Amino acid sequence: MIGADTNILARAFLEDDKIQSKKAQQFLENTAKANELFISSYAILEFVWVLKVKKFSREIIYDAVMTLCDSPGVLIGSQPIVLSALEKYRKGKADFGDYMILAEGEYYKTHKTKTFDKVLLNEGACENIL
Repeated sequence: MIGADTNILARAFLEDDKIQSKKAQQFLENTAKANELFISSYAILEFVWVLKVKKFSREIIYDAVMTLCDSPGVLIGSQPIVLSALEKYRKGKADFGDYMILAEGEYYKTHKTKTFDKVLLNEGACENIL
């Protein structure tokens, strides 16, 4: 297996550097074809953050991550957690990182998550610590 860092994902998606973007796309394609591509859940988390900073919509971000998750020959770290967080992100208003925390908690059977985050509290996803 060969891991891909966030900057590889970003260059391939954004196509904002001719040389690096082409190399990143070729690397991802060739490594996936060989069934050897690993993408960490942390790289996914950073990738979503990069796309958010670049002002991509939630729907485009959702589609980009789903494409990675559905790609043959690609192993996604903590994929059930990433997919759960992605669905929450698509429907909600909080940051993807917040939904990763919730999804991981659910995966490990926490019965509630405490927070001060007003967005998550308004969604009913968490309880206030106060």
